[in-house]
Amino acid sequence: MSADATELEKLLVEWVERWIEGESDMAIGARTNLSHTGLLDSMAIVGLISYLEEQADTEFDFATYDPMKGVSIQGLIKHCVG
Repeated sequence: MSADATELEKLLVEWVERWIEGESDMAIGARTNLSHTGLLDSMAIVGLISYLEEQADTEFDFATYDPMKGVSIQGLIKHCVG
């Protein structure tokens, strides 16, 4: 994994931790399934993707993204940045 992707992971984990404001004791990592665990709802996921786009200076292709298996930080970065 590139240093840029590692830094993005760190930033997105911090974003999620701020979003949930201590409402969960679950450890959050790059592979944590954010949707199926209930950590983030759909609006929060859109906010996280928006933050990812801003940090990576790129656009997320919603048309080709399939969240059915769950949403993880690692998966979002892989889809958005490659």
